[in-house]
Amino acid sequence: MKFNKALLMAAVVIGTTLTACEKFLERPPQGQLTKDEALKDEQGLINFVNGIYTYVGDADFMGGRVSVLNDLLGDQFRGDRLTGDYAEIFKRQNSFFGGTRDALYTKGYRIIDRANVTLENLNLATSQKSLLEGQARFFRGMAHFELVRLFAQPWGYTSDNSHPGIPLKDKSGAESVLRSSVKEVYDLIIADLKAADDLLPADAAGGKFYTATKWAAKAYLAKVYFQMNDFANAYKYADEVIKSGKFQLDTDLNARYSSGLSKEGILVIANNTTFYEPGADLRGNYRSDRGIPTLNLTDAFYNYATAKAADKRKAWYSNTLQPTYNVLTKYNKDNFDLPIVHLTEIKLIRAEAGAEIAGSNAAALATAITDINDIMTRAYGSTAQNLPATATATGVINTVRAERELELIGEGNRINEIKRIGARNGTNIDRRGSVWNCNGMILQFPKAEQDANAAFKMNPEGGCF
Repeated sequence: MKFNKALLMAAVVIGTTLTACEKFLERPPQGQLTKDEALKDEQGLINFVNGIYTYVGDADFMGGRVSVLNDLLGDQFRGDRLTGDYAEIFKRQNSFFGGTRDALYTKGYRIIDRANVTLENLNLATSQKSLLEGQARFFRGMAHFELVRLFAQPWGYTSDNSHPGIPLKDKSGAESVLRSSVKEVYDLIIADLKAADDLLPADAAGGKFYTATKWAAKAYLAKVYFQMNDFANAYKYADEVIKSGKFQLDTDLNARYSSGLSKEGILVIANNTTFYEPGADLRGNYRSDRGIPTLNLTDAFYNYATAKAADKRKAWYSNTLQPTYNVLTKYNKDNFDLPIVHLTEIKLIRAEAGAEIAGSNAAALATAITDINDIMTRAYGSTAQNLPATATATGVINTVRAERELELIGEGNRINEIKRIGARNGTNIDRRGSVWNCNGMILQFPKAEQDANAAFKMNPEGGCF
């Protein structure tokens, strides 16, 4: 299935009429296609599915908003210049403020709705049925996963994970749906991603991983199981991705967010300058070469991240570009391809998961040491910081966690680690002093959900301090 400018333009036009939180069945504005007008044959369904990629890369979803809101909840950034709903989220107050949050929520469910529409119209498909179904299942699982991590307490918050999750949408339509349990949501996510793994091809269209393949499904399964602290399965799927040999660590640390230079991207939303440029909210909130960015690092984290003279990742930071502010330079570019999931993260997952299962799988520990040493050799330009072959599992885990924080800065990683580690053994690692499961560690739902259905259970009000 070819993913090109013409199809993407058609998909964007079609996509403006569809939403999971608005009445998309109402008559659309003049000049726009209705769903029924668009979905007449396989080519129309292909165009329709291609539109999901634009939604995923948009500023209010994986194009930055998911990372930004996760980072606001985390402990690496300052909040003294924040206002409005950004300030409310940073303060972990879990209030009804949230136009920014609402846009993310709506876009996530638009992705899910479009996936559901696709699955309900597979009768239109002929030669591309498996590919279309696989993409729809992948994106439905991916979007549910990103939303449940932000709007519900993590896996492990209760012993049976019966605590409230998010609305689970497995049918298209704008009707209100009550929250399912976290277990029910994760069950659907895993089922969707496993189905996508079976249905999607191993090779990307045109040799570029700008379309979802089975490796993207496996990579997300590794992420999901890792978030669940299910290390055996996290290791299994990360191992399959890495052993495919289709992805390589970039030698240039700046290649991950570049136009066509990275070899790490397992799924990437392509930049098409002047037509579709993903990642706008990353540039809009972290970019530091055109003024003081919205998000600035704390002194404590800046000092920690730049403490080692040999660390090449120091180039991602500056305290002189905007005097008196500690800023990221990672996104100081006019445009770039947007990696949705990349090899560095999957190597870090395999490394920590491998150390966790070392008691029953001695070979996994050796693999874990190799993985983290690959990351550190690149970061420090030599093997001077590498772990010895005799490193203990505990030593590997501690090293991987430290390197993960440094590698994934500005990618919304930290808060999910605070929650995951807290759920794992009750340890609180938050530098701001909150416990991992306090009310303000998750986002409040849009008020429109309760307005539509009085039985909808909102998250508890209140914060963490």
